Amino acid sequence: MKQQELIQMLMQRVQGSTDRIELLKRYPGPVARYLRYHLPEGIPGRDFSAVRMKGIIKLVNWSFFRSELTVNPLKGFYWGATVKMGILPVKGYDYFLEGKGAVNWRMFNMIPVMRSEGEDVSRSAEGRLKAEAVFAPHVLIHPSVEWQVHSENEISATWTTHREAHPLHLVTDENGALKKAFVQRWGNPGDGKKWRYINFGINVIKEAGYHGTVIPVKGNAGWWFGSKEYDDGEMFRFDVI
Repeated sequence: MKQQELIQMLMQRVQGSTDRIELLKRYPGPVARYLRYHLPEGIPGRDFSAVRMKGIIKLVNWSFFRSELTVNPLKGFYWGATVKMGILPVKGYDYFLEGKGAVNWRMFNMIPVMRSEGEDVSRSAEGRLKAEAVFAPHVLIHPSVEWQVHSENEISATWTTHREAHPLHLVTDENGALKKAFVQRWGNPGDGKKWRYINFGINVIKEAGYHGTVIPVKGNAGWWFGSKEYDDGEMFRFDVI
């Protein structure tokens, strides 16, 4: 599937009769507080978010990148980027849509650097989609998303796009601002041979308004989230631009 086709499919509005304003009114206090904090201008009419980022990513070594994410948490995501590996630019993309995930990276848009697909890659990409939902909080106001309150400062959202049903946990402050998000994600970090579920998460350093919503604009993410192994599992540091 071509990159522009992926993006267009993610941006398509799914027509429905859901009244998101009425649905939001019925959510428990901590859930409503989180959503209202992140939607200060009301609920956007679109079913996706498009977010530009820059930062560093750990491939073999830490490398600089610039990217754009298009995400609909109930459908899929597309992340296209240019990564500087030394002095050479590598361009590519990761995506998940219609039950399939893949990774496709090339040097000079011609020489394959990394290409990966298959069941394990798709499962991992679907888990990543859960984490990317923090950049499109308004889309989670939906009847297919089951919200649960664990404490005044921790809530979770559970939905199944294709097969992965692990909840996305959100840790907030007393105002509803997001501090952490984590999910059990299928993966084999470090190119390990054994695929398994590992805690994957995001530390939110700063949030700010962005195209009508409040989203994380500075943070880091990686595997073994919340444990000492995160020092090795951290793989992504970002700033929204």
